[in-house]
Amino acid sequence: MLALLVLALIQAKDVRHAALAERCCGNAQTASVIRRIERFFDGHPICSQDVARLVLALLPDSKRREFIVDRTNWKLGLTDVNALVLAVNWRGVAVPLLFELLPHGGNSDTDTRLILLDQALTLLGCCEVATIYGDREFIGQVWIEGLAAKGLPITVRLRMDTRIDGLPASDWLSDHQPNTKGIVLDDAVVYGLPMNVVLTRTDQGEPLIVASNAMAASRILRGYRKRWKIETGQRDYGDTS
Repeated sequence: MLALLVLALIQAKDVRHAALAERCCGNAQTASVIRRIERFFDGHPICSQDVARLVLALLPDSKRREFIVDRTNWKLGLTDVNALVLAVNWRGVAVPLLFELLPHGGNSDTDTRLILLDQALTLLGCCEVATIYGDREFIGQVWIEGLAAKGLPITVRLRMDTRIDGLPASDWLSDHQPNTKGIVLDDAVVYGLPMNVVLTRTDQGEPLIVASNAMAASRILRGYRKRWKIETGQRDYGDTS
C-alpha cells in the first residue's frame, strides 16, 4: 500500500486521499480505495518526530546545527492558528522541524517550550546544537535555566527591563545614541547565568539587546540575524494557507 501511495503521489502531485485513490491501480471503486487509504494511515500513524528525523537526514550538516524557536499566528481557512515552532537553520533557510499547536492565543509557556526541546533531543544530542535563537518572548529565568540544565546554549534578544549584572538593560543604554558603537559585556550575569551581551540601538533608535552563552560577544549580532529566517518562512506558510 505504501508503494502504491508513493507512485500515486508522484503522479497526482496532490496529497488529498481522493486524488491518490484515483491513481492507485486496480479495479476497485474510488470510494473503496479512499477507505483503504484511511485505514492504512489509521494503522500506521506518523508522529512529528518521525518527520523531523527524516528532515534532519535529508539536510546533512558537518557542523553543529543552529536552531530557531519562534511562535507564529495565522489563519487556516477561518481557524486561528497559534503555533510554537522549532526550525533548523540550513544553508540560510529556516526549515521547520517540530511544532506544537497552542490551544490559546498569546505567548507560549516555559513548560511547552521545554517539552518541544525534549522532543528535539530524541533526534540529536545537545552536543550537536550550536545555539538556539529566540526573540523577546523566549526569556525568563526558569526557561534559561531549563535550557542550561539540558546542555542547550541560547542566543536571545532581551527586553529593556531584563537585569544584566544586577542592573536593568535600560540603565546600560540610558546614554547610548543610535549609530554609535554598542556596549559589549563578557560573562555578565543574565537570569543567573554567565552570558556575553551586546547592547545597542538600531538606526531607528530601537533598543537591541542580545545575550548568548554560545558565542563570543563580537559574533552575537551577526549570528542573531539568522533568527529572521524563520520570520520570512512563516510569512510564506501563512500566505499559502
